[in-house]
Amino acid sequence: MKHDYVRDLLRQYYSIADFYLPKDFVLREFAFQQYDSKAYVRHLSFQSKALLKEYLIKYTPRQAYYSAALYRDPAAEKMEDKGWLGSELMFDIDSDHIDGCESIKLQVNYTKVTIVDRKCIELAKEHELRLLDILRNDFGFSSNEIMVYFSGNRGFHTVVHPSDEEWLKLSPHLRRELVDYIKGIGLDFDLIIPRPKKGVRLYQLTPECGGWRGRIAGKVRTYDEALANLGNLLRELTVNIDEQVTQDISRLVRIPGTINGKSGIPAILLLRETDIIELDYSIHLSPFQGDAITKLSEKLPKKIKVLEYEVSTEQKTQKLPLPVAIYLALNDLAVIKSLL
Repeated sequence: MKHDYVRDLLRQYYSIADFYLPKDFVLREFAFQQYDSKAYVRHLSFQSKALLKEYLIKYTPRQAYYSAALYRDPAAEKMEDKGWLGSELMFDIDSDHIDGCESIKLQVNYTKVTIVDRKCIELAKEHELRLLDILRNDFGFSSNEIMVYFSGNRGFHTVVHPSDEEWLKLSPHLRRELVDYIKGIGLDFDLIIPRPKKGVRLYQLTPECGGWRGRIAGKVRTYDEALANLGNLLRELTVNIDEQVTQDISRLVRIPGTINGKSGIPAILLLRETDIIELDYSIHLSPFQGDAITKLSEKLPKKIKVLEYEVSTEQKTQKLPLPVAIYLALNDLAVIKSLL
């Protein structure tokens, strides 16, 4: 049997790493993708952070999540028996869904792999900052109610736990309304920027107007100008969020601090906007150091850039930085033969 160095490294990581849990984690369902299969173990709950840490070390899952929903009995196996108490608002920005991101898509042995680069993550940052502007200035959420983290792979996740619990009870239909607002779906420019009428004096359109009117006023000043630049305005102001994630009241939240099983990079909490801006997408995000002798898949292109490290694949067995080797191994694109 081949020795699995990646699993050893993940187990070592969880033995010393810290991770974030919400204060009400005892009301959350936990779910894990098993390390050696695509199957998930669900309907688990933990009464302490220490017990969760023990689980991570013992089973070394490939992915680790808790529910955005709060339940009276999170360990109940049937959803209708859990006793839904409400769900946080969740927003997912994947960089490869944004215009301008030139991601690499591979398929090896039925495994689909999407590889992004620094440019893609920079585009995702722009959308994340727009989202935060809307959440704070349009919806009125405070920074204390908003948690942002880098997913460890393609983008950013934002979780809102409102102090007003009525938000937690929003139905999927109403959460869809939030999606439409954030993505600018169905904007009526006749209402946002009134068309000039003869004999009617319109108020001055300024960024201080707030909402979409103020946001658009930061770019243009007149109805005709807005109409002429409608496509560009929507691209510059809307946020490319995953619609299904926000509508789903039983969505799972990746546990910040745990490893993303598609990249080998942990989900990283970003407490300030400067943390988002300064995030450097590279091998330096990895907690793993050193090198590895790695055997590459025959089906890789001649050159591939992983975590901003360019790999020439003509030599099938070679020394690679450990973060790159782990990334490739987790995606069945290589096998780690030994650690250096």
